Amino acid sequence: MVVIARSEIDAYSLAASPYAQWLERFKFLYELNAIPTPPHLPLTFDAAIESELCVVGTPASVRQVLLNQLEEAGANYLLCQLAFGNLPLDASLCTATAIQSEIMAGLGRQ
Repeated sequence: MVVIARSEIDAYSLAASPYAQWLERFKFLYELNAIPTPPHLPLTFDAAIESELCVVGTPASVRQVLLNQLEEAGANYLLCQLAFGNLPLDASLCTATAIQSEIMAGLGRQ
């Protein structure tokens, strides 16, 4: 899950509530059927940030985290979830635009 905004604080504020809503709905069938949730699932937004399941911040900070993840994984592609929970459409579109214009465009210059 990725949210990019003008500041770290704005991105964090935008993503916190949507993560909580996403998590509640994700866990619904597990709880309904008395099945334990996946053991490594971050159960708070702060834990999701810490584990890097959620990457939020400015284009520069998000770019660095994603590049680090790609390098550590040895991957040559990345899938991002840009819409989750009750994240406003404008926030998802802003993130998509920033990925295209500020993150992907900068990858060719490395």
